[in-house]
Amino acid sequence: MKTKFMIPLYCMVLAVLAPSLHAEDRVLLDFNMQTLPPADWAVEGYAFGTHNPTPAERQKQALGTRNQRYVQKGRMTSPEFTIESDYLKVDCAGTYHPTEVAVVLMVDGKELRSCSPEPGYGFLGAKLPSPRMFIAPDPVNYFFDVRTLRGKQAVLEVRDQHYDGLFFDVKITATDQGPDNGQAVITQAVNWIEDHFETKIKGDYLLVPVGPLAGTPLQRVTVEIEGEQKLSVHLPLAFGEIKTAGYQAVYDLTHYQGRPLKVTYHRFAESGPAKLLMQRDIPGRDVSDTMPAFHVHNRIGMLNDPNGLVYYNDEWHLFHQFAYNLSHTDWKHYVSKDLMHWEERSIALFHDEQGCMFSGSAVVDVMNTSGWGSKNEPPLVLAYTSSSGNAGWKENDQIQTQGLAYSTDGGRNFIKYEGNPVLGHEQHIIKNRPKDSDTRDPKIFWFSPTKGRDANAKDGHWVMVLFERTGHNIYTSPDLKAWTKTGAIKGFHECPELFPLAVDGDPENVKWIMYGARSHYHIGTFDGKRFKPETKKQIAMYYGDKCYASQTFNNTEKGPDGQPRRIQTMWQGGRFGQISLPVELTLKTTPLGRRVCMLPAKEIKNLYQRTEILDGFVLEPNQANPLEKMKGGLYDIELEVDLSQAAQLILNIRGKRLIVDVSKDGLTLRREMKIPGTKKLVLRVVVDNTSQDVFFGEHGLFYSPRMAKPSEDKSLGIEVKGGSVTFSKLRIHQLKSIW
Repeated sequence: MKTKFMIPLYCMVLAVLAPSLHAEDRVLLDFNMQTLPPADWAVEGYAFGTHNPTPAERQKQALGTRNQRYVQKGRMTSPEFTIESDYLKVDCAGTYHPTEVAVVLMVDGKELRSCSPEPGYGFLGAKLPSPRMFIAPDPVNYFFDVRTLRGKQAVLEVRDQHYDGLFFDVKITATDQGPDNGQAVITQAVNWIEDHFETKIKGDYLLVPVGPLAGTPLQRVTVEIEGEQKLSVHLPLAFGEIKTAGYQAVYDLTHYQGRPLKVTYHRFAESGPAKLLMQRDIPGRDVSDTMPAFHVHNRIGMLNDPNGLVYYNDEWHLFHQFAYNLSHTDWKHYVSKDLMHWEERSIALFHDEQGCMFSGSAVVDVMNTSGWGSKNEPPLVLAYTSSSGNAGWKENDQIQTQGLAYSTDGGRNFIKYEGNPVLGHEQHIIKNRPKDSDTRDPKIFWFSPTKGRDANAKDGHWVMVLFERTGHNIYTSPDLKAWTKTGAIKGFHECPELFPLAVDGDPENVKWIMYGARSHYHIGTFDGKRFKPETKKQIAMYYGDKCYASQTFNNTEKGPDGQPRRIQTMWQGGRFGQISLPVELTLKTTPLGRRVCMLPAKEIKNLYQRTEILDGFVLEPNQANPLEKMKGGLYDIELEVDLSQAAQLILNIRGKRLIVDVSKDGLTLRREMKIPGTKKLVLRVVVDNTSQDVFFGEHGLFYSPRMAKPSEDKSLGIEVKGGSVTFSKLRIHQLKSIW
């Protein structure tokens, strides 16, 4: 019995004592976001903090902020040491790039071992819950096999030469213990070589394959046409055996047919090339019943706020915030002939060394004040925020400046103004900027003291409304390039808007509306320099938890009230994310007072494929569903009904109930949406696979409930409780998909 139990005990003792049989582990580097570079390591640049700053250097502290490390380059180099262990264990977290964000072991000046923190930081799903919540990923561990290098003198270099990258943590330990889980060891340095794709242009779009959301190197891709560089941008390029997650249209080639194209990038020496494409069309998208059928949404990546809404050359242009990698935000681009059917184009604005492309607007420079076009062919100009660094970490040192880009080829490609930024030159990289230092989202338009927002008025000037700190500031300019501050108003948050609306359609009674991202607005006056509110409190434009960052189109045709049509879209979040259906805004006198009212733009009729008209229909309590035959799932529902004899009207829309309650003083939808003084209901509901938009168009109320997931139920029903009702209008339009 003793012998039987002594054997396992003996093995256990050996297992406990085994580590002590090796030489003691020695930590060569233990560096993270909160520590200083080691005193005996040489530090260059700003990515890791400077250890012995000189007066000529911008950064004056050894411990750099996250912003400095994110947007600056640098390296740390160890003192020379003798290799006395079998392995160097490297634990690191950061951006994945094989050579630009890497730990490198060098002997006699030669790179012999290297690694980078794959799967890396910055990709959707890589421990980053949202763009505003940055959580450092867990370190990945590697083992350099240095048994053949024992006794040699070596140095270690921690290299950050990536403008869009950084290291969170790097720990290097000399040890005699290799990996114990079958993990491969590193016996060489990465062989990263330049590659080229060259051909004659025979398609409208250059399409670049992007890799999975983790594990694809974030590298620079350069596009040249006839030897002229058109684009140079960091992308998670899929090459060789890296799986292609999707294709991004990165440049519009429409006007370059037959000319030589050259795309330059890097790959591993042992891998195959990237499979770039040139095509007449951009790849299609999922058209299943689980995706939006007539809303703009992404094929791949993350969609956010609408930007740059403008009518130009008989086309509606819609841009929106786009991110495939959370280190970057770009502007994606769509165009439409009818405001309903949208065609995807190549990405219009890519991130650059001034930062990510945050929100902004677009104008047609009809008078060619900028000099970028001509009076016969005015340029299309985008105004945007460049945001450098990341907020949401321990330091709030995000730097935001305002830039311009212009197009002279009909809005297909954009050139960034070489004098950028036009606002924010005084900003520089500093530590611990205050939380209220954000400056972003320029909304620009042409203003005339005699003709208001008329873009053709010769006596006008440019206006920019800009979110700064705790409200909106107003600037003016003669040429879009030089700006002077003229006014300010507190109480708004980001994504500013300012536009005129005629009260009840009266062209002689025009008021101005100012709002921010949450679309709570003031009604007031504007003289071209200052906005003066006439409402004591801001008024909610819509309700629900899906809507944000609405913006209206510039350069639209005049409506019957003499003002430019005010067409608005917004970001609708939730599980999928989409740009809302375009709606038209008016200013009306309602039982609630003066209110901005919205209804679907009249162009929605271009989606109608079948209409059921039940005007005059009488609905009794407990009656069979008169809409039972409606099974399409995509609807535009219009109804007008007197509910004075009823207690409730209930719409059953794809398994969700929309209940309007009748009380002594009026009508109620949810607690916060009340219509006093009337029992006549004027309702409009637009239904897509992923959304339901509810319009009380005559009362300035809009509601968009969140849908957890698309419903397989496509049915439509209506019922009444308490008493019969007669519909003066009941029309159901079945809609078609635009994709």
